[in-house]
Amino acid sequence: MRGEVMQSFNNKVAIVTGGGGDGIGHNLVMALAEQGAKVAFCDIANLESTETKLKAMGATYYSAPVDMSDKSQINDFVDAVLDEFGQIDVLINNAGIALGDRTFEQVTEADFEKITDINYWGVVHTTMRCYPHMLKRPEAAIVNLSSSQGILGAPHLVPYCTTKFAVRGFTDSLRAELYVAGVRNLTVHCVHPGAVATNITLNADYHGKSTQSFHEALQRGTPANKAAEIILKGIRKNTGRIFISDGRMQDIVVRLFPTLYVWFAKLSLKLRKIEL
Repeated sequence: MRGEVMQSFNNKVAIVTGGGGDGIGHNLVMALAEQGAKVAFCDIANLESTETKLKAMGATYYSAPVDMSDKSQINDFVDAVLDEFGQIDVLINNAGIALGDRTFEQVTEADFEKITDINYWGVVHTTMRCYPHMLKRPEAAIVNLSSSQGILGAPHLVPYCTTKFAVRGFTDSLRAELYVAGVRNLTVHCVHPGAVATNITLNADYHGKSTQSFHEALQRGTPANKAAEIILKGIRKNTGRIFISDGRMQDIVVRLFPTLYVWFAKLSLKLRKIEL
């Protein structure tokens, strides 16, 4: 099936995982609703603030609490969206967690399994459930949030980087498969945010002496509402890899210095006065 690149979100049905709180997901929900989309979103908690703003706008939406590590909850959510709206045009796999400042020696298998179940398997399971329905739509888009740490491996973030590299590989492979098959109505996008002003560091399981410094560094990055705008613009332009903040610079550094970039990473931490 061939179709046009999505130019408008008006009357589209969009799913956003991790849409509660006040981060990128919340701002994606609001931006999509403002542009006329019917929005379905989920999160483990903090749905109320997003719901309140949508009600004030008079937006059409569906929301539900979902644990992204639980495949049965994902299945129930997607079934409910289809029952409510009858279609899925946009899927944005935004939900994700960070463990925090933790060396590989300190990380447990349970830590690895938890972050993998949410950051990677949550993306795969949700995509698999939505995929056959989206293939039937004249215009559709799958958007998976990786990270600049899905390109540049960082110290004390081994589990996080592992999941984000996996999301990038999954997304790039799916995009290639669709292109080779001649499918043009469904576009696939991978998002690589660098520093974005969210609370992901403070919400992590583990805090250490560098937690506050990392959080403050993020607050100097791209505002979450601007990040949402960049993502939606990337969908409309059919940009395969969407970079935010210093994500593109990190990509360039790794391309130029695939092994020596660790020296730059150490220098960057020193300049930011972040002690590991």
